Formats: sequence, C-alpha cells, structure tokens
Amino acid sequence: MSRRVIFLCFLLAAVLSFAGCGKKKEEVGEDLLKVGLVFDVGGKGDKSFNDAAYRGLSQAAAEFPMEFVEFEPGEDADRESGLRKLARVGYDLVIGVGFLFTDAITKVAGDFPQVYFACVDYDLKPGMEIPPNLVALKFREEEGSFLVGALAAMKTRTRTVGFIGGMDIPLIHKFEVGYSEGVKHVNPDAEVLVAYAGSGPQAFHDPVKGKSLALSQFNRGADIIFHAAGSTGNGVIDAAQERGLYAIGVDANQN
Repeated sequence: MSRRVIFLCFLLAAVLSFAGCGKKKEEVGEDLLKVGLVFDVGGKGDKSFNDAAYRGLSQAAAEFPMEFVEFEPGEDADRESGLRKLARVGYDLVIGVGFLFTDAITKVAGDFPQVYFACVDYDLKPGMEIPPNLVALKFREEEGSFLVGALAAMKTRTRTVGFIGGMDIPLIHKFEVGYSEGVKHVNPDAEVLVAYAGSGPQAFHDPVKGKSLALSQFNRGADIIFHAAGSTGNGVIDAAQERGLYAIGVDANQN
C-alpha cells in the first residue's frame, strides 16, 4: 500500500475523531461523515496517482462511518469551482488531489472555516500561512525513489537506466534526484537518462508522449525506466512491454 493511501486513511480517522464519530457505521444513520474528493489531471482511471487516492478513500469508507463523492474536473476546468461546490453543499472534508490545487484550496478553505480541507502534495512555500482547517499532505518522494534506483542499478545489464517525469517541476525533480542517487550508490558507473513530458499540467496526461520518450531511452541503451508521470507513465509501461524490457511504476501498484 502506498504512503498516500495510508495518509488518507489516517487523515479520515483523525477527522472522524474530531467530529465525535466513534460509533460503528451501522449505528450512525444520518451522522455519517461526508467526504468529497476532487481528482487531479488525468482523473480517475490513471492507474497511478488519482487511483491511489480513490483506493484510499474507498478503503476508509469501508472501515469508518462515512460516505463520499468524487468530482472530476474537465481538462481546463476551474479546480476552485469543484472545491467550492462540495464545501457549499455541506461536505465535512474536501480533498484536492495534487499540488495544482494549492492556491485554490487555500482560498476556499479560508472562505469555509467550518469545513475541513486536505491537499495531497500541497506546495508549501517558506513563510506561507495555511488556514487552520487545511491539512497539507507532503511526502519524502526521494526516499522511495532512491530504493527503486538502487534496485534498477542491481538489475540493469546495460548499465544504462532511464527516468521519465511528467511536469518539469521541483516536486518531480525529487523523484529524479532520489532515483539517480540510488543508481549511483549501487553502481557509480551507470548512466541515468532523464526526460520530462512537458512544463504544463498536460504533461501528466499524455501516454503517447510517455511511450515516445521511453522508446527513445530504450533506443539509447536503457533497459529499465522509472516514471513519475501520472497517466503519461502508462505509455512508458506500454513501451517496456513492447520491447520486452522493464518499467518501474509510481504511486500505485502498476504490475
């Protein structure tokens, strides 16, 4: 189970405790906690980041007295409107999945102090003030990436491995650096090829680009590629299957 799923379950347990919902699910009736989840770029079905959040929420709903609704913005939809809609109709906890929600969820949380909010991969900057009803969920992405880098270095036969990121931003750089350091720790002579799908949000939702980048790295000698690219990474996995080589998934079990 990914740490994002574990954190989401933990968060829901904490909110249930704050709300005094200690009864069994079948005993609470109308007192069920209401949770709204707003997906990131790529939406539900990305087999990665969004699906991990959905799985965590589904597991929590099976174990705690709660009900939930999911909201999927369109390609260019205003994230703020989705968050605001759920807060306005009385949801107790509203979750934004992804750093792109940072500004919008901070603003909406300030407008709805009676509602709890949470943002996965919240882009917390030095000196930034977070409303008391908003939880910023942060992770040490570089640590898990270091481990898979070490694994890739142990398994590569060509001494060349690859990394493909989605959006070229500091958050994904953490995956890249952790992975590269893991590779170098095990095999200092190994080469790490690096590519990013783009500089905008669509970079997380372009499997065609992901496959193209992966095939390019395989052509240059890589035999293992790690991606941190959302549904773009599905193209990386397709390329690995096509070439009979290896891909390492992210955020969810991508076997």
